[in-house]
Amino acid sequence: MEASDVEDAAMFLLHLRLHRDRVVGLPHELAPKTLDDAYDIQDATHRFAGWPIGMLKVGCTSVVAQEALAIPHPIGGRLPIDAIFETGATVPRSFLAATPRLECEIAFRIGHAGEIDAIAPAIELVDPRFHDTSRVAGPSLIADNSAACAAVIGPAVPIDTVDVARVEMQLFGDEDGIAAGTAAALVDGPVGSLEWALAHEATRGRHVSPGTWVITGTCTGLTPTEWGTDYCADFGRLGMVEFTLGS
Repeated sequence: MEASDVEDAAMFLLHLRLHRDRVVGLPHELAPKTLDDAYDIQDATHRFAGWPIGMLKVGCTSVVAQEALAIPHPIGGRLPIDAIFETGATVPRSFLAATPRLECEIAFRIGHAGEIDAIAPAIELVDPRFHDTSRVAGPSLIADNSAACAAVIGPAVPIDTVDVARVEMQLFGDEDGIAAGTAAALVDGPVGSLEWALAHEATRGRHVSPGTWVITGTCTGLTPTEWGTDYCADFGRLGMVEFTLGS
């Protein structure tokens, strides 16, 4: 894509995000044809927005997702600091374009020496700019920040207190069980997703700042939501994370 087309696509997506709006898809002339085009658009969107980044998101980490997107490896996105909520928060309806879908994920925190200094339970709120992502090509989804919109982080614990490869979790909505999963759902495991995210940032010429979180892919699939509902995810030894979806 020409640089001007990349910038036009980025501004189009940024406008949709700022106005909490959605479309069927990107205009044909602005739709990325390659993964490089897609990440160029995503990066330009963040650059124009000027958002300070607090989290890296890894998606497409299951065989099902990779087959659906025709991308045989993970994809990435980035979340600004103000899109990261602490457990117990209410995520305002005004923050979202539509009822999001939820993904239970394992989160790692980058320390000052570049090491992992903590781990935490997390719930990602998936809220793409497209009405139906099943009708959108993989590169367009990546351009749209890989559908990342917000996340809720639970209490951090030391990395050596939990066997991340064996973590299991259950998601509840108003105390009813609505989804369950395990870290084994990730093709390369949580650590493999983390390594992919750090390598991807390096290929884009970026340094990952201390304190940045990395969420490593859904362990529970995509779960629909309803406004005004309390959601809680129990990750066993890793802890719990909960929030209210505003009405």
